[in-house]
Amino acid sequence: MEYLAILIAVFLVSMSLKLKYKIQLFKSVKEALLLAILLLVIGGLWDSYAILRGYWSFEKEFFIGIDIGVMPLEECLFMLIIPFLVLVLYRIVTRKSYC
Repeated sequence: MEYLAILIAVFLVSMSLKLKYKIQLFKSVKEALLLAILLLVIGGLWDSYAILRGYWSFEKEFFIGIDIGVMPLEECLFMLIIPFLVLVLYRIVTRKSYC
């Protein structure tokens, strides 16, 4: 549950920054969905491989108990929320004029 709480907090901070600075990340919904699918596929394959090989694991007491394949749901959300935060921060620091 802790991991999910942290992800929700990071998402809320990301959305707050996006709204405050009026940042548009994507030109279309299609572009956003394509990126989300790519992040999930690439990240999912990478994490699944690492988990199956024993490179890392997840302690069950920190998660809500829903697994997608060999990964907890929170790990899939991580693959979407953290890149979203990075994109928002990148757009903020590369703006020519600050509001």
